[in-house]
Amino acid sequence: MPEIMSSAVTRNAAETRASDMHLLRDCLALGRPQRRRPPAKVRLEAALGPELARKLVRSLSERRPTRS
Repeated sequence: MPEIMSSAVTRNAAETRASDMHLLRDCLALGRPQRRRPPAKVRLEAALGPELARKLVRSLSERRPTRS
């Protein structure tokens, strides 16, 4: 494992992988609260209207009997 850690530290900018950039982008996005999306409830109500959104959420959250 020490070889893995030392290779991560000694990489230069040209060796940066796409996965590293993806992780960096995700971390930076979490640090920008002003860019967050509205809550799912608000977006659903905007798309369907409050009544239909409420009915959809209620129908999806109802417990159904399990099959034996």
